[in-house]
Amino acid sequence: MDDYGSHPGGNPQYWMDNVVREYEYQQHLVTEQKEESLKNIVRIINYFRSLYGIRAPRILDIGCGPGTETTLSKYILEGVPDSYVTGVDFSEQMIGVANSRLIEEYGQRFIGYVSDFNRPDFWIPEINRRYDFLTSFAALHYLSDNRMFAFLKELYDHLENNGVFVVSMGNRSTLPGIAEMENQFRIEFTYNQLDLDERSSDFNQFKANFEETDSKANINWHSYREWLELIEDAGFREVDVVSHLWIRTTIVALK
Repeated sequence: MDDYGSHPGGNPQYWMDNVVREYEYQQHLVTEQKEESLKNIVRIINYFRSLYGIRAPRILDIGCGPGTETTLSKYILEGVPDSYVTGVDFSEQMIGVANSRLIEEYGQRFIGYVSDFNRPDFWIPEINRRYDFLTSFAALHYLSDNRMFAFLKELYDHLENNGVFVVSMGNRSTLPGIAEMENQFRIEFTYNQLDLDERSSDFNQFKANFEETDSKANINWHSYREWLELIEDAGFREVDVVSHLWIRTTIVALK
């Protein structure tokens, strides 16, 4: 499983400057039913927190982003009482904004660090511990093929006994006809989110421009079935899809 493929993973240089400053707006354009998905992840955390009697859950949020209103770290801090969130992201600018916003609002309940999950030295001393929950929203589809399985095993090892991994990531069918349908629906959603004066009247031209910009982020597309197999093989005792919408899937895995 260590030799899963050859995709190099996401492009850290993409997540800079305007992409960071306009994060909320861009997410509004490209992520269908995002707020519902974030609320559901909070529900999952609170369910298992209550089930296992965890008073002050410690959570590592991987690919935490800038800590703005519709980021998972923000939702957890708001919706999971007495939680402590460590955020990690490979974008120094993202972490700078997250620390500025969330430490001011939540104090010691949040701290963010810069580290790249595509590097084997991801587990810097500041985050190298066990957690009650590991979470990630719209980030793990930037894992490189040669890090995917190794990183999932590392996640397993960094969970407490009965720990829970909750991940929502982009995925795409391995069947070309269905994959193209998913891609079309994704682009149509963004097109329809734009005001009339912001979008081209020629949808095909808009689609070409969208795909050109999208390629710069270098998403590593896999199907949700491939993700399930990899997570199971990493050692988790129970793994299943709990939500799926076109190109985004939420998976819960129990240690």
